Amino acid sequence: MACSGSDDGSGEAGSGGSSAGTGGATTSGATTGTGTGGAGATSGSTSATTGSTTTSSTATGGGGPATTGTGGSEGPATTTTTGGSEGPATTTTTTTTATTGGTPAACTEADKEVCSDDIGTHCGLTYEYWKDRGEGCLVNTADGFKVDWRNINNLLGRKGVRPGGVGNVVTYEADYRPNGNSYLGVYGWTTSPLIEYYIIDSWGTWRPPGGEGFVGTVESDGGTYDIYKTQRVNQPSIEGNATFYQFWSVRKEKRTSGTITVANHFNAWERQGLTLGTFYEVSLVVEGYQSSGSADVKVSIH
Repeated sequence: MACSGSDDGSGEAGSGGSSAGTGGATTSGATTGTGTGGAGATSGSTSATTGSTTTSSTATGGGGPATTGTGGSEGPATTTTTGGSEGPATTTTTTTTATTGGTPAACTEADKEVCSDDIGTHCGLTYEYWKDRGEGCLVNTADGFKVDWRNINNLLGRKGVRPGGVGNVVTYEADYRPNGNSYLGVYGWTTSPLIEYYIIDSWGTWRPPGGEGFVGTVESDGGTYDIYKTQRVNQPSIEGNATFYQFWSVRKEKRTSGTITVANHFNAWERQGLTLGTFYEVSLVVEGYQSSGSADVKVSIH
């Protein structure tokens, strides 16, 4: 949803963005475990083990009003150690391979509230908050995020991994209370080709993307999803104003918790000739369009 106004025709999905995108946030951490050999004829020893996790994010502004961030799609325009080792005098070495992306095992960062457009990292994930007008805030928490909005035109709050990819699995639980048009699900972009994609598990008063562009169905994670392909013409995107396709998987029955295995949808789209490009992100998103509402989301991505 996070779009640039409401000039589209009824039922046409849109996308919002910014003329001043920000981005580029990298975090890394190193954990070292040490141990002491126990008693024996000789002493044992262990080596330090170092692991690192790197998450990077890059955001490019769209072509909308002078706001920061990238948006989503509109609803209908008519809707308001290693430890020590005992024993003989031998050395045991354990190596941890670096990984990229995903939710850390535990987070000790303080909650972080943002009430204006912002992109950053929190607890090992990349967050982005964007709205065009109205009131609302995003609060990053140790296990996810909270978002509330009041009388907004367009708002998008999300948290995930960048760049992410086909192998990501998203597990979430949400206290989701939209009052009007809104989406809850997995969201992201790819480049080359430029694609905006959605895997929608729940929504407000309007079921996206309005029924047009239906191409098939896919069974995944205990439910059936309808697949759609729609197009946006000269609209804001992560690459500025552009013409691009949107790929959708929309669950037939709403739910607000569960697992989303993104590969099931990406592979189903591919079978329908809907080809994604290079991943920009895989995020859990809450969007609102000409509505009010709130959500308290717990999310992990592996």
